[in-house]
Amino acid sequence: MIELFENFGVDMKLSDMSFAISLDGGRGYEWGSRNGLSGLFAQKKNVINPHFWQMLRNIIKFQDDVTRQCELRFYLDMLDNNLDMEHNETLEQFIKTRGYSKLFVKAYLIPICGSIWPCSFEGVMSFSAFSVFSFFRNHHHLQLFGRSQWLTVKRRSHTYIKKVKEELVARGGQAITNCEVELVSTTENGCLVHCKDGSKEMYDCCIIATHAPGTLILLGEEATYDERRILGAFQYAYSDTFLHHDKNLMPQNPSAWSAWNFLGCNNNNKVCVTFWLNILQNLGETRLPFLITLNPNHTPKSTLLKWSTKHPVPSVAAFKASYELEKIQGKRGIWFCGAYQGCGFHEDGLKSGMIAANAVLGRCCSFQTNPKHMVPSWKELSARFYVTRFLSSYVNTGCLTLLEEGGTMFTFEGTDMKCSLKCVMRIHSPQFYWKVMTQADLGLADAYINGDFSLIDKDEGLLNLILIILASRDSNASNSKLKNRGWWTPILPTSILSSAKFSIKHYLRKNTLSQARRNISKHYDLSNELFALFLGETMQYSCAVFKARQQLFDTRNEDEDLKTAQMRKLSLLIEKARIDKKHEILEIGCGWGGLAIEIVKQTGCKYTGITLSKEQLKFAKRRARDVGLQDHIKFLLCDYRQLPNIFKYDRIISWVSSEMIEAVGHEYMEEFFGCCESVLADDGLFVLQFSSVSDDRYDEYRRCPGFIKEYIFPGGCLPSLSRVISAMVATSKLCVEHTENIGIHFHQTLRWWSKNFMEKQSEILALGFDEKFIKTWKYYFDYCAAGFKSRTLENYQMVFSRPNNTTTLKDPYRSWPSAC
Repeated sequence: MIELFENFGVDMKLSDMSFAISLDGGRGYEWGSRNGLSGLFAQKKNVINPHFWQMLRNIIKFQDDVTRQCELRFYLDMLDNNLDMEHNETLEQFIKTRGYSKLFVKAYLIPICGSIWPCSFEGVMSFSAFSVFSFFRNHHHLQLFGRSQWLTVKRRSHTYIKKVKEELVARGGQAITNCEVELVSTTENGCLVHCKDGSKEMYDCCIIATHAPGTLILLGEEATYDERRILGAFQYAYSDTFLHHDKNLMPQNPSAWSAWNFLGCNNNNKVCVTFWLNILQNLGETRLPFLITLNPNHTPKSTLLKWSTKHPVPSVAAFKASYELEKIQGKRGIWFCGAYQGCGFHEDGLKSGMIAANAVLGRCCSFQTNPKHMVPSWKELSARFYVTRFLSSYVNTGCLTLLEEGGTMFTFEGTDMKCSLKCVMRIHSPQFYWKVMTQADLGLADAYINGDFSLIDKDEGLLNLILIILASRDSNASNSKLKNRGWWTPILPTSILSSAKFSIKHYLRKNTLSQARRNISKHYDLSNELFALFLGETMQYSCAVFKARQQLFDTRNEDEDLKTAQMRKLSLLIEKARIDKKHEILEIGCGWGGLAIEIVKQTGCKYTGITLSKEQLKFAKRRARDVGLQDHIKFLLCDYRQLPNIFKYDRIISWVSSEMIEAVGHEYMEEFFGCCESVLADDGLFVLQFSSVSDDRYDEYRRCPGFIKEYIFPGGCLPSLSRVISAMVATSKLCVEHTENIGIHFHQTLRWWSKNFMEKQSEILALGFDEKFIKTWKYYFDYCAAGFKSRTLENYQMVFSRPNNTTTLKDPYRSWPSAC
């Protein structure tokens, strides 16, 4: 049900499903589960009442008997696996054979069952034990406290009805409303639907989704023997229902007030139950409570509305009939669905509807088993408390929801309207909390990779999660505690040990001559076939340049394909480098040879490219041979620090393979610029493209561990713009001729890579990589995309030359080409 709402974009909010009983107008037993012990002991005398304590023990025993008792060997699971067994046991038979107290039956079992299925004492005791216990187990009703949180639809049911109708129409369907159907008959040509206004419509087949009694009325005289027998077995409880403000139809003690309030049976032996809408539907506080009561003894005061309802009940006959539905499904081109085929609730109607729809299409329909309620250890409970408390203060923009297996939900919504994004995380394991508490952002990544959580929105969910975190970080920038903490103090103090461990690991991977080769190999030597799957035929592993839209307020043309954008980027770099045929070109970090081939094709110059990746080297050499340019192109396995300075290059380009300078490292930035100047001709140009972090975050970033450093680029370090400039000034005579920030293009580039990567999962697995690898790279793409989309990260193209370079820059009025 939740998945359906999420797919349609229907917003949900927390609901309260607490329960209370008040017998004999409050003169008998009265207690509730909403207010903890104060509600449980709303009648103070029950604290010393041995019968009441026996009832509480029986509640625990009941849970144990149903789900864990060794004698039954998991009663429910045993029956689930033996569906051919006779399921004749009634609730009364189950209770009598296990020695429960009368008070347990009177003040707990009958009230809770009667509130769910509004029947008399006799009706409840005749229920199918298996059906009742299945419902209790699936909805976590076996425990008195600590039940799963329930959700309700924001702005009521009309919101999702509207969404469903819109989706039907969008898919070419037709939604006909306000047309009462009187009869459904069958002919050789299909199903004929007779409407009250006299119209008739012929259809190939028909799904009837009304209550079982109404279905039999629609079938009329044509109903077969099996249809009458099976559909007639589903029994209903009928109730008079009132919407009102009358507090007298609630427990006498306000401490016991709950969402569902059982008030006993009325004079006609019908169950009387009051639903407190203010907390059930999150209406908030109102001057008078909004209440709905079933079957009161008298018309409530301040009645607003009255109507009649009917609800399927889980009788033994209904349980047996549900297993015979196959005998009538589709036999005359008619299928049947409805909540009555389960326990009478919305999810039962959805499930039966999906089964019927798939049957019409000739397909099987399987469902996941209901997830077990998450049971954290004491350690994980502490972590959950800590993490949720932290998030409640940290998330001050956007909306982040944690939805645990079993239904418990935490929502963190900020008041700052800077970010309107929403993200719903499914928490599959309590290890999620422990990892986040002890490892902070690296723990979040580890939890995702290992399946401790997933995102409801498979496409944008992870991206939105990281964007919310980044937006909240920026919004919290003025927080004195966060602002004044040292770089060595992680945002979660509980993660300081792991932070220190990862920082040491990063320090030991700094890019010495020998370590640099190992660092590069760990990423770029994974598999050329892998990179080809998501980079495409251009094999460009850096920011593309997309064509700007013409419309006002639109920034990038998201319809443009990746290849076109990458080729535009190559042409832009070649133009900025001002290359001609007589030039000797050096590319530091040549990647898979894409720029080399394009430069030589466009200009006919001589080209040398260096890389530390053996796999890239093999691929690039083969690529140059395939296009017949091997005489103009030379690739070397060489570190930039090992370049002989006796040969000078007219142009140096450093950018390919995710912007090479990021692999240099903070400690070697000056050496990098010194090496570049030593091999650059006097009138040469040096073109550099690189990603960067903001200057104000650089020192903290370079010292602290992070996902990219640990999982993707060991030894890597994004520079800041001022760090690049300071390194240039310290060890060279170079000066900046041109700078352009193209970072916004990188967000779209990464989204293309992510899309290609996820579409090629089967091919990636065939290459020998596993699901964790796929999740790691999905996280990598979305992590970086969020950085560029939020402008936390930038991507620069810079052109350097020496002062007084009038040979190359002889025309002072010649402008530099731009990505805009």
